[in-house]
Amino acid sequence: MSSSGSKSIPLRILNFFSGLGLATVLLVILMILTWVATLEQVLYGLHATLEKYFTPKASGLFVFPDAGIISEGLTGKKLPPLPGGYWVCALLVLNLTLGGIIRMRKGWNKIGILMSHFGIIFMIVAGGVAQLKEERGVMMLSETEGSAFPKTADYAQAFTETTVEITEVKDGKLVGPVHFVKDVYYRDLEGADRRVVRLPKLPFDLEFQGYVQNAKPMAATAMAPTRNEPIVDGWYLFGREPNKETEMDTPGVHARVLGRDGKNGDGFLLAVESHAPYTVTADGRTFTVSIDKRVWPVPFQVRLEDARSEYHPNTTRPKVFESDIVRIEDGRESKVFIEMNEPMRYAGYTFFQRTMMNGPSGGAKEATISGFEVVRNPADKWPEYSIYVVGLGLCVHFLTKLWGFLFRKKSNPVPQA
Repeated sequence: MSSSGSKSIPLRILNFFSGLGLATVLLVILMILTWVATLEQVLYGLHATLEKYFTPKASGLFVFPDAGIISEGLTGKKLPPLPGGYWVCALLVLNLTLGGIIRMRKGWNKIGILMSHFGIIFMIVAGGVAQLKEERGVMMLSETEGSAFPKTADYAQAFTETTVEITEVKDGKLVGPVHFVKDVYYRDLEGADRRVVRLPKLPFDLEFQGYVQNAKPMAATAMAPTRNEPIVDGWYLFGREPNKETEMDTPGVHARVLGRDGKNGDGFLLAVESHAPYTVTADGRTFTVSIDKRVWPVPFQVRLEDARSEYHPNTTRPKVFESDIVRIEDGRESKVFIEMNEPMRYAGYTFFQRTMMNGPSGGAKEATISGFEVVRNPADKWPEYSIYVVGLGLCVHFLTKLWGFLFRKKSNPVPQA
């Protein structure tokens, strides 16, 4: 026999990470994180709050809740740190795997518990896969051709991600492939921070500086800079407060062309709100440089046939948003009906009815433009499957316990003296 004091260090570590005490602490922390994030969502919106508390790229190991959840006068002040939600969930998966599956006593009467533990682990893993692999965007379609939005499209535009696009121009036409610079290379640049992005397939490189989350190109003659923003050709990037709906932000960044001959070009501004591209001439070739929300392809076409909207009386709160669309793939057409809470799921993509707009001619009620939230998530159905597994496991465990209770052997009565 060995006492607890003689346990080896690896065994102590295993006991700690598989223990019920750690599981309890992690669940309490997740409860606190969810509560605090729900309160802070009122201040900064859903997307920014989820990014802060539950995304590994943003949250890190610790997050600092905003004291504005206690009082508006404390907005911007920080409360004591809490562990990042992503890493708490990762540690919970490890704890459940070690304690709830590997170290649990095996037997036919434990099958239900094992299934339930596996289902919970599967659900948490599904959330992690969604955080790392999920893409969300919007597809805006119009009932009529020739409007600001297409009638048929096979692409979605990301809500928050941007890209810098470089395209060669020849004889007034765009030629060759489009070169992209993802926003991971410039969205973390603040103030005077600079970063050079090498473009080996082009006769120049780009240097980025001063990313602005919600930028508006502003003429210096109309409003003088108040934060020492760089002025380029009489214009600068005026930084507005980020929107609670982050997808409404229009990012901007300062850029400069770096020639292969060592000569640097003049700085210029790139802003989503300004769709006019910047023209670069290098090595006898002409290129346009612009920034916009990232576009990603959809493997089939969607055509809008009819959009219908209805609002609650005397309000702008939607009562009915629904669309008749045609899905086109390999020349085959399929009619699909989409409404609120009834999305279209196909080929790994989910189309949610998101918004409605009226056409240029107006009209207070009838919509002519429909917006769909397009989600590409490899783990889209995993949470549903995990619920089935957990539910089945609990039923199996209950039935095994009931069976044991009903058919257990009764002990013989003790004879009386």
